[in-house]
Amino acid sequence: MEMRKLAAILFAIVTMADVPKAVAAEAIDLRSLLEAMVDRASIAEFPQPEFVCKQASSYNRRSRAPGDADWIVGGDFDQFYGCDQVNGRKEWIVMDVAGPGALTRWWLTQLHGAGTLRIYLDGAGEPTFQGTGDELVGGSAIVGPPLAANRKGGRNLYLPIPFREHCKITFESPDANADFSNPSPGFKNESFFYNINYTQYPKGTGVKTLTKSDLEANRELIATVGRELLDPDRHPLAVRRKVNGGRELLQPGQTMTRKIDGQGAISVLRLKVGAKDLAQAMRSTVISATFDGQQTVWAPVGEFFGSGLGVNPCQDWWRKVDKDGWMTCWWPMPFKQAAELRVTNHGTNESVEVEFDDIGIADWQWTERTMYFHSAWRGENLIEFAASGLDWNCITLGGKGVFVGDSLSLFNRPRMDWGKQPWIGPWWGEGDEHIWVDGETFPSHFGTGTEDYYGYAFNSTEPFQAPFHSQAVAQGNWGIGHTTDGRVRVLDRIPFTTRFQFDMELCAWQKNRKLDYATTTHWYAFAGATDNGLLQAAKVREKVAQSWVGPGEGPPAAPAAQSPSNSR
Repeated sequence: MEMRKLAAILFAIVTMADVPKAVAAEAIDLRSLLEAMVDRASIAEFPQPEFVCKQASSYNRRSRAPGDADWIVGGDFDQFYGCDQVNGRKEWIVMDVAGPGALTRWWLTQLHGAGTLRIYLDGAGEPTFQGTGDELVGGSAIVGPPLAANRKGGRNLYLPIPFREHCKITFESPDANADFSNPSPGFKNESFFYNINYTQYPKGTGVKTLTKSDLEANRELIATVGRELLDPDRHPLAVRRKVNGGRELLQPGQTMTRKIDGQGAISVLRLKVGAKDLAQAMRSTVISATFDGQQTVWAPVGEFFGSGLGVNPCQDWWRKVDKDGWMTCWWPMPFKQAAELRVTNHGTNESVEVEFDDIGIADWQWTERTMYFHSAWRGENLIEFAASGLDWNCITLGGKGVFVGDSLSLFNRPRMDWGKQPWIGPWWGEGDEHIWVDGETFPSHFGTGTEDYYGYAFNSTEPFQAPFHSQAVAQGNWGIGHTTDGRVRVLDRIPFTTRFQFDMELCAWQKNRKLDYATTTHWYAFAGATDNGLLQAAKVREKVAQSWVGPGEGPPAAPAAQSPSNSR
């Protein structure tokens, strides 16, 4: 036990080195974090205190630097940060961080679901919580749905767990002789994958460590927050005035515009698009926005709202797409003097009908921490990548701001060696996210797979929706077709002060792969921020792929029992 205490102290000294300096703050506890989770306005204000967001994960420790042979490599499971010997048992370290801080999002999956997780807070000798991953992260042992749930194989916990001094999470294998000190490729031992996002507050910030009694005292608030997260329509930022909507038929090259004068914030934005080729229209029709003279939004309408190509019903805390085609977003978009929304038909030969609902405007008291809303799109068709994979840059930002979400829209194309299991498209989801913040020499977020980032697992072919992540379309996960995934953030948002870079690996366990890939990102930033989003009409005019390409009438159904990759 003495060695455990010494390790915790040394780890605290190292990890606190790059945490912002002390800032006076009110106490942070479970109640304040739950209230912040459903506070629409706070997302547009730079955090106070100025926390940092990081991630612990089971990424393959052979990945050391971009360009190395092992930078993009599978085997992102059964990788830990060390091992404690506790009362004769081996507890493998999943996370070991100094406070003050809070866990904000925990994802994991396992092949067998066995083993014991323990959460130790503030150096306590006994865990505050103990159980299997299915119980603690994907079940009701701590909180239950919607803040804890199994989403198509991915166990997700979004209940915040604040801690004042220290947080350690360990995993005990049911096999007492299991040795994870040198994992080898292939599914062996527990096949335990995990990603944990956490915040670290400046030293001296008042944080109340979570206790079981706090959970009991806040059960009513937890239930209220859960109901609000599942019913975002009823909880927008309060609308004080409206700007008239309207309907226009846009010929190629034409734009529909709505102008808003006076200080405020767009609170509710609803839009509908109609066209013969709706999938193409969702890509070729672009929404853009200017706030106080600076354009900060440019993205295809379908991907801006999280629908992807076509009308694909889905819902999260910030966006919703209905079956009838109405698309809604509740991102607050503040401005001091004026705002302008534009929808442009960048298609080449088809008219598009665009309908705005009345635009809801909220009052806004501008502060020194208020930021402008941004969205950008980056996409490329027919990407061919070698066996070693490549890093796709979702976005690179300059300035000061907060990253708050993204969507992935892709088309999985047939194997290039057509004829060998021709209905199988290459599985694209092995790639890990790399997020670099403010000049880091190694990404503070290094994930274990693209589908893990979006909260599901093992290339599930079933759509799902949840308050902070969704899969609207899943055709391209096991075969050939489209996939649309989304993830939005509140407590796990990522502040940056000078630079932000978000890359996603493209790699797979089949050779000869090619796909169409596009990402839409959302963030808030102060005036003058820069980004490398594409503003190229030619790109969004490119023909979108159909659900099936290749000989015959289409692919047969995927096998009922899908075998997971042996080299994630």
